[in-house]
Amino acid sequence: MVKKRLVILGAGIGGLSVIQELKQRGSLASGNLEVTIIDKSFVHFIGFTLPWLVRGWRTPDQVPIVPGKQFLDGVTTITGTVTAIDSQRRVVSGDDFEIGYDALVVALGAKNNLSAVPGLEEANDAGICHHYYSIEDAAKAHRALADFTGGKIAMLIPSLPFRCPPAPYEGAMLIADYLKERGRRQEAQIDIFTVEPRPMPAAGPSPGPQVEAFLSQADIGFHRNMSCQGIDVATKQIKFAQGGSADFDLLFCVPPHEPALGLDYERNWIAVDNRTLAADKEGIWAVGDIAAIITPSGTPVPKAAIMAKGQARAAVDNVLRYLCLAPAGGAFTGIGYCIVDVGSRLAARGIGDFYAPYAPAVEVGQPSLDMHAFKEREERDWRTLVAPASEGDPVNCEDPPNAAG
Repeated sequence: MVKKRLVILGAGIGGLSVIQELKQRGSLASGNLEVTIIDKSFVHFIGFTLPWLVRGWRTPDQVPIVPGKQFLDGVTTITGTVTAIDSQRRVVSGDDFEIGYDALVVALGAKNNLSAVPGLEEANDAGICHHYYSIEDAAKAHRALADFTGGKIAMLIPSLPFRCPPAPYEGAMLIADYLKERGRRQEAQIDIFTVEPRPMPAAGPSPGPQVEAFLSQADIGFHRNMSCQGIDVATKQIKFAQGGSADFDLLFCVPPHEPALGLDYERNWIAVDNRTLAADKEGIWAVGDIAAIITPSGTPVPKAAIMAKGQARAAVDNVLRYLCLAPAGGAFTGIGYCIVDVGSRLAARGIGDFYAPYAPAVEVGQPSLDMHAFKEREERDWRTLVAPASEGDPVNCEDPPNAAG
């Protein structure tokens, strides 16, 4: 029997979850499937550890995760950058490779594009603006926060969609928490300026007011429906399309996001069926941040790790059915959650059904120490699964004794 060829693009949480699902089904050991995964570096991270890095709860060397040999046993790995998907020839190309496929799962994620907002990249280069959507940039953001002595801090959300919808809100609250712990909170005014009508709108009507209440308790200003026209680096001002501006001494932002790679050179998020994760090109599925998934009520599915894991489960079911290696496909249910840090090692979980008929039915509970501990366990469990310490991983996920800066 000729083996079927499955190619996975991206070794982040989405792509590695595909491998884990295949392992659980025994597909890697079946002899019927040849699996290849391609990634530019085989280094990834869990998104929520980046605000922790800004807060000082993690150091830069504690955040990266490299999948171990045992986890990737039975899988061919190619280190390189994917440059094109030819869906007609069923070929994936890179700078120095070309590989054919019978089925393809795209999990390349999103990338940051600061240049999409006038002046934002210049502000970042000048050191007056920071973000935490990469390990290096989160480390820089922590250093800037450690050096901050007082004034106006602004958190800017200039565009949608972006990875980890709670991230700017918990980031602002962790910044406030950091300054409070160091006796500097009274010298800082913190405000959030967002293009969104409310926090986390993709989660439905309920979570927004609850998150706003958390912000109010932390004395953080919230300004909705603010469309950013650009950043004036010289005057340290955010300019808004509806008129007016906001001064800042230190700016944090959510960098505008774009897909790492579309199909056939299209620069779009990959639209997929919201149950099967199949793209409109035959033999292709997309999971994780690169996928554009619309719920039955018409809202986008959040770009979050827990969603990527559920999508990987459904995609694998349908890939195996397509390849005639399983009798039936599966469906992504739209059930998911996120955990929002509010400071003082307290966190609140929002959980519910994003596929509820009229709007996502998600509720946010009260912050607790237990929820923050649950979040830490999620980090440890994922790292243990894909990169066990016995394979030489030196990273200790416990808090470093002197990481606060």
